Amino acid sequence: MPALERLFHPGDKDRLYPVIARRVSCRGFAAPLSTADWAAVSYLAGRYQLPGARLYLTRVEESLFTGTLLGPGRVTGCQAVAVVVASSSIPRARLHAGILGEALCLEAAAMNLASCWITGTYRKKQLSVPLQPGEAIMGVIALGHPAEGVLQPGNRRRKPLEKLCKGDVHAWPEELVRAARAVLMAPSALNLQPWEMTVAPGRFCVDAGERAQLDLGIALCHAEIALRSSHAWRFAAVRKDPAAWAQLDEYKEDNHHGAS
Repeated sequence: MPALERLFHPGDKDRLYPVIARRVSCRGFAAPLSTADWAAVSYLAGRYQLPGARLYLTRVEESLFTGTLLGPGRVTGCQAVAVVVASSSIPRARLHAGILGEALCLEAAAMNLASCWITGTYRKKQLSVPLQPGEAIMGVIALGHPAEGVLQPGNRRRKPLEKLCKGDVHAWPEELVRAARAVLMAPSALNLQPWEMTVAPGRFCVDAGERAQLDLGIALCHAEIALRSSHAWRFAAVRKDPAAWAQLDEYKEDNHHGAS
């Protein structure tokens, strides 16, 4: 099973990177997946694999979705979801689930399909998903054709890049600024954008709170698609380490790019 740095082929990165800027969450759907859409999404859900995480495509009724009074409205018109599953017995499974789910969202957007991450406002008991011992549902991704006028990337609310980056982000190598901007575009629970990014010699680091593992995975998916230099992802072994970092040999001699 591939590691994150081998999850995407170079051609996949070239195809999906432009999608990051135009993919937005959709809560109003006009039409379900066609037979061809279903086949393509099913293939992609099986193609992307990381340890302890998987995606399960299933048809649903609109009554699955609940919404909240003070939060975003209820999802309407959706008839299919990708169920995001993670195992409690595999290290970093929740993080891997975030990576896989966001990869599917970007692939869907590349097919002109809409998607929306939903982790709380749905009726889990309505889902019929075969789970293995230790597995649990982390959330669902609504999929379908968007209702007219609901997708407006220009209205996406995001923090300034400087708020998410420690040090002078404008002094970072261009490739790492590109990766940071890709993380900035990532969706997150309640749009909290819990990420903190730093650059140290040979490292591009992404951190998030302990409870934000899905969000961290989503961010790492975007970062991986943006990175082109040879690298390997590393993950925290002790609390003082950042949650994740890409080890980039090309930049390891640079000692002035925003180290903290």
